Amino acid sequence: MAFSDDNAPEEELIRRAKQGDQRAFGQLVERYQDQVYTLACRTLGQKDRAEDVAQEAFIRSWRAISGFRGQSKFSSWLYRITLNSCFSELRRQRRSSENITEEELEFLKIPNPTNSNFVSNLEKHDLVEKLLKRLPPVYRSIVILHYLQGLDCQEISQVTDRPVGTVKAYLHRARAHLRDSAVQLLKTRDPNR
Repeated sequence: MAFSDDNAPEEELIRRAKQGDQRAFGQLVERYQDQVYTLACRTLGQKDRAEDVAQEAFIRSWRAISGFRGQSKFSSWLYRITLNSCFSELRRQRRSSENITEEELEFLKIPNPTNSNFVSNLEKHDLVEKLLKRLPPVYRSIVILHYLQGLDCQEISQVTDRPVGTVKAYLHRARAHLRDSAVQLLKTRDPNR
């Protein structure tokens, strides 16, 4: 029987993909391609490389789908593969350029203003890309997963294989870093501030 329901439940698509159904996996790709690309783009800070990394993440997930046990959401599993693909790309870039510090690479070991709405409102501003690029990759990925992908700290913990307390600390530090970067950018635009 041919599988053609574009509105099939995710669990059914996963089950069929685990059995080798490429069409079912293709529907999963369609459902998540925008989120995966956005995560890659924002983590890398390079739109031109993000598309390749997103494609690599889907290839890796297709190869690994039979091992998906359902202990986390499919999206969390896919985001982890995407982040690992991003960090592999950052390692490749580092070998060709020393732009990334050792502190930023520490996260690769995978295995307010004062207002709390400050970070979530960043997406509405044209400075968001500049501010995100200033974050170390570990903080950037946490911010993206939390504020732009909508994951809670427990889900981010599963994606990054970090304790929940560490995720919360990184999120706190990322907000402080974003605040400081925003203030610095605003001062360079208007030195009288």
